[in-house]
Amino acid sequence: MSKPSADKPRGRRPLYAVTAALLAVALAGGAWFLLGRGQPTDDCGTLVKDDRVRSALGSHYSAGMSCADLGAAVKAAPLGGKAAPHTQTQADSMKKILLAVNDSLIHGDRPLAADLRLPLAESLADYANDTQEILDGTNSEYTRWASPNSITWQDTTGYHFSVFKGLLVRVLRAVSEEPAAYTALRDAQTRWGAAQLGSLTTEARKNDLEGAPVTNASALGGYDAIAADVVRSKEASDASRWMDAVYTALRSPGASASMAPRSALSDRIAKSWRASLASVPAEERTDHLREQGTFMFTAWAEAAGVGRDRAEPVEVRCRRAGQERYGAIAQNLRMS
Repeated sequence: MSKPSADKPRGRRPLYAVTAALLAVALAGGAWFLLGRGQPTDDCGTLVKDDRVRSALGSHYSAGMSCADLGAAVKAAPLGGKAAPHTQTQADSMKKILLAVNDSLIHGDRPLAADLRLPLAESLADYANDTQEILDGTNSEYTRWASPNSITWQDTTGYHFSVFKGLLVRVLRAVSEEPAAYTALRDAQTRWGAAQLGSLTTEARKNDLEGAPVTNASALGGYDAIAADVVRSKEASDASRWMDAVYTALRSPGASASMAPRSALSDRIAKSWRASLASVPAEERTDHLREQGTFMFTAWAEAAGVGRDRAEPVEVRCRRAGQERYGAIAQNLRMS
């Protein structure tokens, strides 16, 4: 039997060299993946180049914007003055931004950039009247104008936009990774719901008495579902920190712009809700949040002196609407 050639082992050296080279490339690529992902141009470049974003931002737009710059522009462009009706340009801008962000979430391979979450949430907080109706899904006007090609429309309260409910929920879920963003959105809904309740009178007809309270409860049920999905996606310790941050922040009124008109009664309703958060044990917080719509109506009924014979049926409808909206949106989020 012949002995192996002494030169045979040398034939393996090119293989080692190739392996080492490939490993170096892989490590370099990994370093780019870890470090490059954090660069603003990587996270926001697609959005910055989107024609809808360019159009929506108008004079706030500049080529090569960083994520922080884009976030500042997204916050500025769609906003109206405090308690002032939105213009057509502002409502158009909000819809275009939502459409562009939604597409980036569907077709991109990464979550919404951190620098965009709070600014986008604060812009949407100024449209709580519109987001409430989209989340609730029972207003035919918002269904009519929901498609991407549909225009904004005007009524006595200013211009409004609509998008498909699934699109809005996808964007709300993306921004809600940031606790402050989720808080801004939910606080805006609290103020808008309180304002609508505050405008009711004790002589309101049955349909009016059940309208605003039930719609508010339904929208809040949507936010409950979004919170549940955020918590579900995290490790226990991270989920606990997120919920702690949200719950603590909800005890104070938010500072973001709001279309909600204020009155002594609406302030009383919102203040009563926030005060209730202080005494709830940690293990009961989620259940308490899911009762917010019913709680707010009860606070109004007590302040307005509405009898229990009229209040109880509305409370039942509020609770049912919140539960149904929670279930529907939570299921859609789990499947997405």
